[in-house]
Amino acid sequence: MNSESKKIRYLFLDNIKVLFTILVIYWHVMVTYAEIGWWYYKETNPVDPVSDIFFLFLASIGGVFQTSLLGLFFLLGGYFTPKSYDRKGVWNFWKERLIRLGIPLFLYVFLINPIIIYILSQLGFPPWNENPKLQGTLLDYYLSRFLSLHDFIDFLAFAGPMWFLKVLLIFTAFYTLWRQITKLESVQRKISNQYSIPRYPYLLLLAIGLGCLTFIVRIFFPIDVRPLEIPCGQFIQYLMMFSIGVICVRYLWFEKISKKHVKIWLITIIISLVVIYIDFFIAITMDVDLVDFTGGANLHAFIFALVDNVISMGVIFVLIKVFYAKYDKQGPILRNLSSSAYHMYLIHPPVLITISIGFSFLNLYPIIKLALVFTLSVILCYILSHFVIEKVHVIKRKI
Repeated sequence: MNSESKKIRYLFLDNIKVLFTILVIYWHVMVTYAEIGWWYYKETNPVDPVSDIFFLFLASIGGVFQTSLLGLFFLLGGYFTPKSYDRKGVWNFWKERLIRLGIPLFLYVFLINPIIIYILSQLGFPPWNENPKLQGTLLDYYLSRFLSLHDFIDFLAFAGPMWFLKVLLIFTAFYTLWRQITKLESVQRKISNQYSIPRYPYLLLLAIGLGCLTFIVRIFFPIDVRPLEIPCGQFIQYLMMFSIGVICVRYLWFEKISKKHVKIWLITIIISLVVIYIDFFIAITMDVDLVDFTGGANLHAFIFALVDNVISMGVIFVLIKVFYAKYDKQGPILRNLSSSAYHMYLIHPPVLITISIGFSFLNLYPIIKLALVFTLSVILCYILSHFVIEKVHVIKRKI
């Protein structure tokens, strides 16, 4: 397993991290102005036909690619996990994980999240203003969450967009268990030191098999049903992405992805998009509730689960190879964004909510608001991350 730690850090992975941090911010800005998804603050404006079509198009693209794009965050987490584990050992590794992931998650759940919700309720924004537990003081709201075990569990589970940190900690626990199992000599003998990228038919069958399993899970846990804020309906894809990230380190798969892989998976992605959009069009013409795509025992949920997993597999080969070949370098701007990306992700909810509320007083088309709020949110998140949070860390290290 020591071979896992010999690979250098690729800059293109940091660039992917920057891209998807910005896309997460963009997605939450879009949810603010479109009648889709969940977010703390959603602005209800009269939507003109052009905006309506525009948001419907964005929502459909986002729905198809959301799992794949967010899954790449887990792929990055899986890629960097083995090297950190090898370098630090199990105890120091978990100490670092709890500091980097656990503390931000704890602070968000116990401090940032309740404050955001309480302020929105006091400002009169639904649905928070309708919650009787938010009608008193902030202290009253805190105390109300400890009155019963059910309320306390709900309080702990509700992490908003920081659910990613929670799931990443779960996957890290799986990886730690796997490393303990592989210490056994009988298991080590069965693990090959060389393993090429599986051929396309086998990977496609794997994606289809995972799609079938995802469909079964979504019968009981549709995409928008998250017990304890864990995305059960997407858990399989995310675990697959994390696992592939781990495998890429051990067997050097990034170097082995070829142009042939890119071409065949790009064709597969296009075919998958055609299939899901035909199904989507049929559903609209037949006045089918689009919620059916998110889960349940129906054909639309089955097709979407298959497409979801196939595209997730294809995105790995297409996007990783493109960035590996074209964007494995950084200038000053990308280098600064890369070092700030994680903090930008952590602080983007309050920044985005503040800016969008500020723009709520302006009578602008939703499309224009989306563009302005998104741009300002990215800029302000970067400024706060790079010039405030990182500087505080530098001062602490010097002390």
